[in-house]
Amino acid sequence: MMRIAFLGYNEPDGQHFGNGVARVIYNQAQMLKQRGNEVYYYHLFSKAEYKNLNRFLTENSIDIAVWHMTTLKLKGHIHTPCPLVCLWHNTPVFHHGTVVFCEKYKVKPFVAKILKTKAISWLFVKSHDIFNVLAFTYVTARADKMVLLSEGFRKVFFPAKLFPKKVVAISNFLAKDLMETEVDWQQKRKEVLFMGRLDNKQKRVDLLLQVWSKIENDVSGWILNICGGGQDDAMLKQMKEDLGLKNVFFKGFVRPEDYYRTASVFCMTSAMEGLPMVIEEAAAFGCVPMAFDSYEAASDLITDGENGRLIKPFDTNAYAEALKELIENEDMRLRLARNAKRDVKRFEPDGIMDEWAALFEEVLRKQ
Repeated sequence: MMRIAFLGYNEPDGQHFGNGVARVIYNQAQMLKQRGNEVYYYHLFSKAEYKNLNRFLTENSIDIAVWHMTTLKLKGHIHTPCPLVCLWHNTPVFHHGTVVFCEKYKVKPFVAKILKTKAISWLFVKSHDIFNVLAFTYVTARADKMVLLSEGFRKVFFPAKLFPKKVVAISNFLAKDLMETEVDWQQKRKEVLFMGRLDNKQKRVDLLLQVWSKIENDVSGWILNICGGGQDDAMLKQMKEDLGLKNVFFKGFVRPEDYYRTASVFCMTSAMEGLPMVIEEAAAFGCVPMAFDSYEAASDLITDGENGRLIKPFDTNAYAEALKELIENEDMRLRLARNAKRDVKRFEPDGIMDEWAALFEEVLRKQ
C-alpha cells in the first residue's frame, strides 16, 4: 500500500464531464484506491501553496507525489521530501502565435498589423519556445520521472535528450464502464458532435463552423451539436449567425454519454492536445472520430481511413470533403465506427495502471 498525493487539483467528484484532466485524475485515483492505495489531493497554483507543499507531504507521510501539470507558470521552487512524478497533460510543443500576444496585451489593431510581420511573429514564437524548454528542463531535472502521454511526444521534448531515463510515455486510459459500453447501432442518428471547452486558442471550434458552412446545404437532415462552454461561447454563437448556419445547435454543459450514443461522427479541430479523452470516449460509443493531425498523439488515436479520419492541419476544405464523404457513405461510416470501437481497447485501464505501478516501484526502489 502506498500513500500517493495528487498535486495540482482539488479532489474531483467524477462529475467533471467538461474537464478532461479532471476525469483523468478521478479515474486514476479510483483505480489506485481499488489496488489498496491511499490518495490525497493538494491544490498547487499559488505561491503560498508551493510554500506549504512540503509540510503537507511530510505531515501525511506521502510516499510519492504525482504532479498533474497543466501549466508551466511555476510559483515557486520544487524540492519535495518524497519522490516526485510529473505528468504533463498536453503536447510539450505549443504556442498560440502573435495573435494571442496581441489579444493578451490589448495591442491596438494598427500595431497588431506590424506585429504580425513574419520576423516579429517568428521572434515571439521562438521566445515562447525557449521559455517552454527552460521550464520543462527545470521541472524534469528536479522530478524523479516525467510522464508524457505519447511516445511521439518524446521526439519533440527537449529534456528527453538530457534525461533520457527520466522521461517515459504512458497513455490516458478509458474508464471501465465506458470501455464496456454496448453500442446500439440502431440508435445512431444524422448527428455530428463536438464535445469540449469553447476555447478558440486551443480547440479552434471556429474552424469546425467553417467546415460545416462548406457542407451544410449538401447534407440534408444532418445536424451539428456543439456541447460544452467556455470563454468563446458568445463569439462562436455570433459566428454561427454570421455564417447563416441553420443546423448547428449549442447545447451547453451536458452528460456526454447522452450525445455519444446517438452521434454518428465526432469532430475535433484542435490546434493542440495531449491525448484527448473525448476521442477515446466517442469511439467507445461507436462514433467515427475526426481530427486534424496537429499534435503527435493524434495518430495514437486515429489511423486515417481505418478507424477514423485524420486531416492535414488546418485544411478546412479537406476536412469538409472527408466529413461529407462520411455522411454520404453509410458503409464506410459503419466500418470506421466499428473499428474505432474495437481499437479503443488499447486504452483499457488495467494494463495502463500496471505501467503506473511499475513506474512507482522503480522510483521507490531508487530511494
